[in-house]
Amino acid sequence: MKTRRMAWLVTSAVAAFVLSSAGSAQAAPTGTAGANGPSGCNNNVCVYTAYTGSGYEVWAEFDHSSVQDGHLDVWGPGLSRRSSPNGYWPAGYDTQRWSGRGSGQVCAEGWSRYGGTWHSVGLPCVTI
Repeated sequence: MKTRRMAWLVTSAVAAFVLSSAGSAQAAPTGTAGANGPSGCNNNVCVYTAYTGSGYEVWAEFDHSSVQDGHLDVWGPGLSRRSSPNGYWPAGYDTQRWSGRGSGQVCAEGWSRYGGTWHSVGLPCVTI
């Protein structure tokens, strides 16, 4: 009887550990971009998407170099061109998320102003 009770306790403890480990392993890490939608990068710009129940969300970032004076434009199906504010953009800093509907090309273009002129620094597109 004692052995049977010990086996039950050990089994219960193992089951509780497995369940608690599985729960934490399934949680998505914070800051994971584009975990459930296509993403892509071109030069210094990345575009990320996430599917929603009624369409998709899109956001962008400058990938590996900060931009002293710039902005990011984003557009796609059911979403007219949106722009982030002009100014300093550190690498890896996401724009806000914009919502769209439909399927087709979703794009982001990064702009940097130097020498008084705007220059494109990347134009990635993905199919949603």
